[in-house]
Amino acid sequence: MVLGVLLSLALLFGLGALLGRESSDVQESRSTATNTTDPADTTADAADPPRPEADLPKEAEQKSTPAAESTSGQESRITPTPTGKPSSPDRATPTREPDPEAAPRTVVITHVIDGDTVEVRGDGTIIPAGTTAKVRLLAIDSPEKGACFSRDATARLRSLLPPGSTARVERDDELKDRYRRYLLYMWNEDGVFVNESLVRGGHAKSVLYPPNDKYWPRISRAQADARQEDAGLWSACDPTPTTKETPEETTPDTSEPNRRPPGLPPGPPAGVPDLDCSDLSGPVWVGEDDPHRLDSNGDGIGCEAS
Repeated sequence: MVLGVLLSLALLFGLGALLGRESSDVQESRSTATNTTDPADTTADAADPPRPEADLPKEAEQKSTPAAESTSGQESRITPTPTGKPSSPDRATPTREPDPEAAPRTVVITHVIDGDTVEVRGDGTIIPAGTTAKVRLLAIDSPEKGACFSRDATARLRSLLPPGSTARVERDDELKDRYRRYLLYMWNEDGVFVNESLVRGGHAKSVLYPPNDKYWPRISRAQADARQEDAGLWSACDPTPTTKETPEETTPDTSEPNRRPPGLPPGPPAGVPDLDCSDLSGPVWVGEDDPHRLDSNGDGIGCEAS
């Protein structure tokens, strides 16, 4: 029995020692964790005590705003940031260069020679700048000097293109004739198409000089209207050619009508372009044919009055 009591005491003593060791280990581990705390954290906690909610920085309020607004639906749309460069307001949109053929071409009228020919000073586009040149109006032919209605035709052209005024000009396929005259269409300062106006008023006839036919339909229609209305030369001049009495000294030999008088140069041959007496240096022999209508009295000699 004594032996049983001793064994019980030994068991109790061993269990107490075991429990005391575990309690000591727990206290030691707690002490170690407390000692390993960062001194800086402790200092920061001590130096920066908790703030009241009223002192929170505004950044915190702003950070919380999108989250609150995101629940309001379409009111919280986010505008995407453009990826390209913004257009500069002072940078003009590039435009096409003007077509040289469409640019206005103007000349200054310096002299009216007759009913279909003028002298002009160029602007550097068709006619060189500052250059004075003769211009023969295309697709028309006015009476020559001394012929019926020639003075009226010249006066009409002078009223349309007075010296000192400007005119817009336009070329066709062939720019010059063999006499170096410029072959052009002309519009005056009022926008009147001069070539057509002369024909429509009966101050000139329409004549086609290929290959320059750009405005031929328009000008030929103007002549049809002028003839129908007996305008200008269509009523003032007898359309039937007649032979007028000529001075004795200029009458050719009737026995040989095609014989050229001595010292008189032959006239220009038939062909295009049409020539005026202003393009010749003096009287010429044209005979009966007179392809350029230089003979105003039917005596076979052209440009006697020039």
